Amino acid sequence: MKKFTIFIWVLFAPLLCISQNELDFEKVDTLDVLIKTSQELRMENDMYQALEYAFKAVALAQELDHDHYLSHAYFMMGTIQYEIIDYENAKTHLLKALEYSQKTKSKKLLPYILQSLANIYYDDNDDYETALIYYKKGVELGKRINPANNYQIALHNLIWTYMDLNRYNEAAPYLKEADSLDYIIPDSIQLGKSSLYLLRARNFAYKGDIIKAEENFDKTLNILENEEKYWLQGKSYFYQYRSKMYQDIGEHSKAIADLKSLRENDQKVFENARLKNQEIAKTQFKVDEYERRLEVSEREKVLLQDIQKNNRVIIYFSLASLMLLMGMVFFYYRGYLSKKKSSEILESKNLELQEAKIKAEKLSKIKSQFISTISHELRTPLYGVIGISSLLLEKKTKSKSDQELFSSLKFSADYLLNLVNKVLKISKIDSEKTDLIKSPVSLSSLSKNILQTFEFQSSQKKNELILEYNDNIPKLVRIDHLRISEVLINLIGNAIKFTENGKIWLRVKLRSLDAKNARVRFEVEDTGIGIPDDQKEHIFEEFSQVGSVYDNKQGTGLGLSIVKTLLQTMDSNIQFESSKNVGSRFYFDLDLKICDQINTIHSDPSQSELISALNSKILLAEDNKINQLVTKKLLNKIGCDCVIAENGSEAIDMAKKEKFDLILMDINMPILDGMQATLEIRKFDTEIPIIALTASELSEVEEDCRNAGMNDLINKPLNKVDLRKAIRLNLTKKIS
Repeated sequence: MKKFTIFIWVLFAPLLCISQNELDFEKVDTLDVLIKTSQELRMENDMYQALEYAFKAVALAQELDHDHYLSHAYFMMGTIQYEIIDYENAKTHLLKALEYSQKTKSKKLLPYILQSLANIYYDDNDDYETALIYYKKGVELGKRINPANNYQIALHNLIWTYMDLNRYNEAAPYLKEADSLDYIIPDSIQLGKSSLYLLRARNFAYKGDIIKAEENFDKTLNILENEEKYWLQGKSYFYQYRSKMYQDIGEHSKAIADLKSLRENDQKVFENARLKNQEIAKTQFKVDEYERRLEVSEREKVLLQDIQKNNRVIIYFSLASLMLLMGMVFFYYRGYLSKKKSSEILESKNLELQEAKIKAEKLSKIKSQFISTISHELRTPLYGVIGISSLLLEKKTKSKSDQELFSSLKFSADYLLNLVNKVLKISKIDSEKTDLIKSPVSLSSLSKNILQTFEFQSSQKKNELILEYNDNIPKLVRIDHLRISEVLINLIGNAIKFTENGKIWLRVKLRSLDAKNARVRFEVEDTGIGIPDDQKEHIFEEFSQVGSVYDNKQGTGLGLSIVKTLLQTMDSNIQFESSKNVGSRFYFDLDLKICDQINTIHSDPSQSELISALNSKILLAEDNKINQLVTKKLLNKIGCDCVIAENGSEAIDMAKKEKFDLILMDINMPILDGMQATLEIRKFDTEIPIIALTASELSEVEEDCRNAGMNDLINKPLNKVDLRKAIRLNLTKKIS
């Protein structure tokens, strides 16, 4: 990529060299006017005529054997041909200009010729190293020969080249030198200021100092906007470099905005270059003809004698405008592909992100639907297990051993149901934080029940389960018994999994006690294989199983991760100690509120509600045989008669023929589901209470149930207390 400063600085050279007050060469007015006219025509974008006058100057200078004018005339030819992208002829003539300039005394044109040759080597065949050689020579000569402000101009070009080649370290000393010469650039030469600001901005962006980079980008833009007519291509590079900086730091919205501005600015560049392109094509076609005309330059002597003396001011500004126009075309060719590539990359990234988002949302929806379906299907048989175990527990004619077995069965079924409910809820909203449901719990009974559920599993591995319970712990404390059960079950299950022919302790210790609160420590210790030191930091990660020695163990690797998460919701943290082949000890502390046993028991509304029977006739619409049996038993125990309908169609027929106090309507049934059956019943009976029975999340179906005409919803599996409350509540509303 090239620099947008080179062109305006190069064109100062002829004026500086032919307008000296103390000339070190023989001045020829005709040649001065020829070069001046060529410059004026070039400023008017008349390439054909500008090149013709430059050739005439070469022909006359050859006849006079004048090295100074030959160097300037060939320099004009080379710069014009460079702009019309005739690099081969441009290089030929610039090398001739270099040859003749070296023969002059002042050699003031040499730095500018070297800079132009460097541009050609850079653009024509990407010979960057040769270009750098010429740029460095131009800087060294400019420092010795020309005024300081022109030396700084050549310095800018060298810095820019190093930066374009991503060699910022080599550019650094030259940039420091350019900064020290900033005061030399006159305010009238604003493009020199903008060039330096842009170099600084690029350097700060490379170093990662975005604040200073943006400050210098802003200064560059302020200058470029004031001279939009001539510096359009400079604005294109401003937007290109700033968009690249924003893209590199991840601010894609700003990068895209700059690329949009770049496109708009390039449209202006194209519009300004459109008319010039026609002249370029015409001029390129005539180059060979001009070369032949040099051989017959004698015929042009009369015309050259009629040309007026040169005007220094006109030459200066006309040539400056010429080089600016040439710079705009040059910048476009240098930056268009880079800008287009950056834009395509950003658009491609946006498309990839959109596609990834769509795929992730689709996968999440499929996962949620799958888990919801599986969880619903698990709830239905669990209803039977929990219901039957509850009924068996209420039988008085059972042994103590049967009582323990039924208690363990009920506890395990409740725990499994809780897990199913949690999986279903997580599938709906992974990040939801569930509130704790605290109720009065006997930690002693809870601990015994938990250990009882592991008796068979532990005996299979010949382990001994030991409960160490501090009797000073209050009888009842408020705690979320499902979550604490899940924590202890995971810890004890892990201990059994990694222990054989050993011992496993569940310890419940009292750490502190006052009138209202108790601090309790729970410990699970085993004599198993322990945890290697290099695995300890990973054991609480999801799906993590430690070490190859555990590869034969079953499990998902979620147990300890779940424990950690659950305890965090209970304002506690899991801690552990473990030694390989010795065993492990996991422990945590909980602050628990103490319950007033008398008030807790007598204030429980469920106790008083069980005193009297309901004496109601209930229609139960349920297709599952086990659920029919369990629900009917529950209804009988709370004093209700029950008539069963196998599906929604039967429920409608029975509701028409018989008088019922209330209908329990399962939502999912064959032939006609609960929703449709309710809609039909409401056509002829708007008074009878209808309670929906569902294994789905209540939040998923509540709105549809209400719209169908149902009065209430109950989640399966049912229990006697909740069922009685719901029936009593809806019968009371009916009477009122």
